[in-house]
Amino acid sequence: RRVWDGVDSHPNTTLKRNWAPNGYWDDWIREPNIRLGRQVLRPEVSRTFHFGNIHGVSQNDIEHNLNQILLDRVGVQWEKEDLSYLKPEWFAESYWRRVSNAKLVSTEAYAKFYIAHSDVRLVYNSLSHFETLAFNFDIMADEKAGIVRTGYEGIVEVRYGKGEFILFLTPPYVSEGSPPSTFGKKAWTNVEKTTLLQS
Repeated sequence: RRVWDGVDSHPNTTLKRNWAPNGYWDDWIREPNIRLGRQVLRPEVSRTFHFGNIHGVSQNDIEHNLNQILLDRVGVQWEKEDLSYLKPEWFAESYWRRVSNAKLVSTEAYAKFYIAHSDVRLVYNSLSHFETLAFNFDIMADEKAGIVRTGYEGIVEVRYGKGEFILFLTPPYVSEGSPPSTFGKKAWTNVEKTTLLQS
């Protein structure tokens, strides 16, 4: 709600005042002057549903993806949950640890094999390479203003198969060891196509 209404300390961050997308809203929200450094953290189980498979600009062209969404039907009293792990600095540290510790593989075939047993990491070296991987793993491949869809610091998660493990498509800067000083803060910089893959 605070993202929509804005906060008193940062009145220019409201989406409500600027809401006027002339095209797709998810392209609009990735524009630097609208995004203002915000990134989206994805829940393990979807709590939203997309109506685009009934009425929407997608013209049913992604219906097979949308129809696979299963909503979590278990109520959660979020005000009683400890969500401190989502604080930007803590989340960035724990997320880096999981991504960098994932098994590094060199091919899609290896990724599809090892994902049954562990988290896997596959590096993309350019946006065109990312598009190829996205197509082969049946995820959306678009980029807007240097931001790949659902990317966190350029890292895209893929839930492949039915296991509990994640395939991470990562830019080249992701490696074992300590994260770069900019990790978790990259979205606050002027990310462009030429800087997306850099630390």
